[in-house]
Amino acid sequence: MILTAQRKTRRPAARTTPPTRARRAAARAPGRQPAVDQRVVILEAAERLCGERGLEAVSVREIAAAARVNVAAINYYFGTRQNLLVTIFKTRGAEIDAERETLLAPLLADPHPRLRDILRAMLTPLARWRLPDSPRRPALQFLCRALTATDVDIREAADAGVARFRRVVHALQRALPHLGFEELCWRFHFMMSIEHMNPWDVDRLLVLSDGRCRAGDFEESLERAIDFAEAGFLAPARFPTFPPNANA
Repeated sequence: MILTAQRKTRRPAARTTPPTRARRAAARAPGRQPAVDQRVVILEAAERLCGERGLEAVSVREIAAAARVNVAAINYYFGTRQNLLVTIFKTRGAEIDAERETLLAPLLADPHPRLRDILRAMLTPLARWRLPDSPRRPALQFLCRALTATDVDIREAADAGVARFRRVVHALQRALPHLGFEELCWRFHFMMSIEHMNPWDVDRLLVLSDGRCRAGDFEESLERAIDFAEAGFLAPARFPTFPPNANA
């Protein structure tokens, strides 16, 4: 009797999905919530707390509790509390600069820009942030606090940003050629105080006017601010004027 050896058939091993591929598939699964960016959560929590209470009044532990993370996460993403605050300031500053640049770009290239157009470009972006339903109201409150804080790093960042406004002053010189560079710098400086109004100023206006002046109308509030700034720029110069500084 001849026995024939039967070849044993090996079943192919089940293929395993690489971990990265599995994670991607799970991420595409219906109903799955997108991953939370802890860095953004920490930044927004610190921004909100510091805007409400002041930069010096908020501790790292309070920020961690508000963001629902541990203190180590703040150290991992930002290194120090100081760097976290400076990061918030620079991040929001870059956002407002981008919005303003979109409005300013054609005016800076115009040889004969209109004064009112320049003022509108400067005042509109932050005016939008003051709207009651704006998601950037906490950011505006933080910026208002930061600009009056004693923090050296934040003040240096703010000073560095101011130098970029010389381009706007030069555009104002083209719109108002009878005014000197120094005079326009003074007027621009005072105009920026209007831009830095915060939501609390609206409440003070209500108190002052016995409830008659309401800044809830965005267009009216913005137009009134532009009217006031325009009148300031068009006022006669009371002090000596000098030729534009070629080195400015």
